[in-house]
Amino acid sequence: MSGVYWGIVVGLLAMVATLFVCIDITYSGSKKSPKAPSGNVGEPSEAISQAPAGSRQAA
Repeated sequence: MSGVYWGIVVGLLAMVATLFVCIDITYSGSKKSPKAPSGNVGEPSEAISQAPAGSRQAA
């Protein structure tokens, strides 16, 4: 087989390997516990969790 064929095969394998590495990086970051917000900057957490249910309800 020609060198062009092997170049295509190696390129495709490199793209698949890059995809798996990116997925691994993405999901390994989500396993760590995120830092909890302090709550001092914005509204109190009670106000955030209890949003008004007026016209914003789903149909």
